[in-house]
Amino acid sequence: MAFECVECGYSSAKWFGRCPRCDKWDSIVEVGGYEERAPGSVATIKGKVENLAEVETRTSERHRSGMESMDRILGGGVVEGEVILLGGPPGVGKSTLFLQLADRFSSSGKKVLFASGEETASQIRVHADRLRLGNKNIMLISSGAVSQVESAVRENRPDVIFIDSIQAMIDSENSGMPGSVKQVRHCGQKLTVLAKSEGCVVFISGQITKQGDIAGPKVLEHMVDAVLYMDAMDGNLRLLSAAKNRFGSCGEFSMYLLTEQGLVQTQNAAELRAAEKVVGQASGCVRMGSRLVSVQLQSLISGSYFEYPLRRTSGYSRERLLMLSAIAEKYLGLKLGSKDIYLNVSGGIRVEERAADLGVICSLYSSVKDSGIGSDAMFLGEVGLNGEVRPLEDIGQRVNFAKSNNYKSVILSGYGSGITLAGMNVKRIKSVGEVKDILG
Repeated sequence: MAFECVECGYSSAKWFGRCPRCDKWDSIVEVGGYEERAPGSVATIKGKVENLAEVETRTSERHRSGMESMDRILGGGVVEGEVILLGGPPGVGKSTLFLQLADRFSSSGKKVLFASGEETASQIRVHADRLRLGNKNIMLISSGAVSQVESAVRENRPDVIFIDSIQAMIDSENSGMPGSVKQVRHCGQKLTVLAKSEGCVVFISGQITKQGDIAGPKVLEHMVDAVLYMDAMDGNLRLLSAAKNRFGSCGEFSMYLLTEQGLVQTQNAAELRAAEKVVGQASGCVRMGSRLVSVQLQSLISGSYFEYPLRRTSGYSRERLLMLSAIAEKYLGLKLGSKDIYLNVSGGIRVEERAADLGVICSLYSSVKDSGIGSDAMFLGEVGLNGEVRPLEDIGQRVNFAKSNNYKSVILSGYGSGITLAGMNVKRIKSVGEVKDILG
């Protein structure tokens, strides 16, 4: 007999209370021994040796799902034989998204097989009725056995397969409980080979653990062609993003609202603008994938009751805030050393790029001076350690974006080529010290 850690897959001939690889306690299960497996028990893609110059090239035809946002994330649609992994925490809406996609594919004439090891066919039907799906021409199989799914695929020849979820699947040829690292690895491998050999598209959902992994270590990401993540943000807002895509670009994202009728795409979920001036709030523009999104940067500065003042952020880098607060203190004369600073990016957006630096500086200045900033002004620029406001490479696109979203003025770097746009008040500054002249 052998013992295996269900979190990381580490195995040993002796029992152990704490896994020496991932340091988890009580994560050990007893599994089969170390006997050799039969050569045919491991799924592999069969092929032959070919000369690269002589390989016939074929342009992969893309099939649209009917959901514009999903097609854009996947690079224009799905490709035959593609395997797509959708990860997310329980209850975020993965099954809902799969049912909606299945309905769209079925409506376009594709044969769809929905395999669930978590719900019965009756439960799936109730879910579909609640979502008011119009097309019921979807084949269902309520089984967690990957062998039964393989038989159903070879018998019915579907174009698109949905597996909900990989943690509920089990391969009888291998030991371990459903959801263990070994079972997830082998089931994922068999489904990948099935997709490549049959030419069907396979969507697989996977639960995210507390550590942010899919079934412990990310044992599936290297197997599949695309990795999507669905995250829960403020309220019913959901963010779907692509972390890996062999047939398209990474970094694309879409925002949805989770409603009684399913996931509904929204364009401006991150934008919450008031009609009047708001103290400590400045607007910025960040790029997520190929899209530009407006964000509201909110700061609150108050006296500290502790020996060490607090610095808390939500949706923004704490280290970046520490640097920007030091710049604001030196070049704007703000006394922040003994103050608690809280910075929030409204709408649940996570800001990764430095184009929002100027907006953060203005938000801090507004909070300290208790002076509101007009909601129709957008701040665009990276801030250097010397207080200089650096230009952005795609500043023209961002200014056009600001105009299309009804902003009246933009404040940007005074360096670089001049930008003018009819109907827009463009203000240019070279140092953060000039923020005083802009905000008063």
